[in-house]
Amino acid sequence: MSLGKRHIGRRVAGVGVAVALMVLGLQAPAFAVPAITAISPTSGPDDCVVVITGTGFDQPGAFAIDEVNFTGAGGINDEPALFHVVSDTEIWTTVPLAATTGAISVVDTNPTPDDIANSPVFTITADAGGCGPTITSFTPTCGVVGTVVTITGTNLLDTGGDDSTDPVTAPAGGDVRFNPYGGSAATGRASHTGAEETPTTLVVNVPSGAVDGPIRVDTDLGAGDDNVDSTTAFDVAALATDCAPAVPTSHARSISLTLKKHLVAKGVVSSTEDPAFTDCVASVPVKIQRKTSSGWKNVGSATTTSTGSYKKKIKDKPGKYRAIAKKVSLGDPVTDVCKKATSPVRKHKH
Repeated sequence: MSLGKRHIGRRVAGVGVAVALMVLGLQAPAFAVPAITAISPTSGPDDCVVVITGTGFDQPGAFAIDEVNFTGAGGINDEPALFHVVSDTEIWTTVPLAATTGAISVVDTNPTPDDIANSPVFTITADAGGCGPTITSFTPTCGVVGTVVTITGTNLLDTGGDDSTDPVTAPAGGDVRFNPYGGSAATGRASHTGAEETPTTLVVNVPSGAVDGPIRVDTDLGAGDDNVDSTTAFDVAALATDCAPAVPTSHARSISLTLKKHLVAKGVVSSTEDPAFTDCVASVPVKIQRKTSSGWKNVGSATTTSTGSYKKKIKDKPGKYRAIAKKVSLGDPVTDVCKKATSPVRKHKH
């Protein structure tokens, strides 16, 4: 059953239940009156998709949401908008052409009388305002033509859908281009997979002819700032194996330990490679440990200098000591790993 038919059916069922209970002399069930707690974004031009959050939008057996209206001429909430009831707590609506700055109202089909909920003020702007799309990430970041890519961000829909049509009109995601600065408009434009899309998620296929570069989402608001490019590039691969994550390079190293009286632990972390990999020497966290009856216990810590040396005064106790240079991962994503290194054990006497 379509969402539009389901809303009509719920309306009829709600009225029918109420009438039947009245005939029987029973009290009709108390359904929650719709209430709006927030809207996002709070500004934008016509065609902007606004997410309305609240309660009482989709209650089983209750009266369905019948209208979403924006403020029109004269400051009256009478400018009808397309809308899609997502859940009992969320509605997506598209700003109509003639909307003016003011509240958005949600109206249910309760005939005696209609229940109306009003939102905070939505400000109509000449440009994209707060409705401009953003991209926070996409995954994967590499793939062959046809790879499914999920884009996350905000304000990513062209339209929020419409429940009043039969069948209902589905929400439509913004236009997606792979590297808008390379290739052609035809070959770089991605197709949507048909998976459910939201104001924060788009799902597309890497198009034929795509080239390495940023991903662009265009929500066609008809003014500036209606598109956005990702800050990182998508890598278009010839083969899927070309996208296999690189195996980090492991680097061996050593650490020395000398104990001076009263009691100072000192030493040097060194690369054992030729040529030396100095990134595994500088700013290395070092732990100094003392052997106890229950095992090795940390008694001090230090960080190496740019040349790998470290020095730490610790409590003067007799016993066996060692120093450990902890394993360190370098890069994001990780490109190099500095292996853990442990010094020879040193004995100390008062």
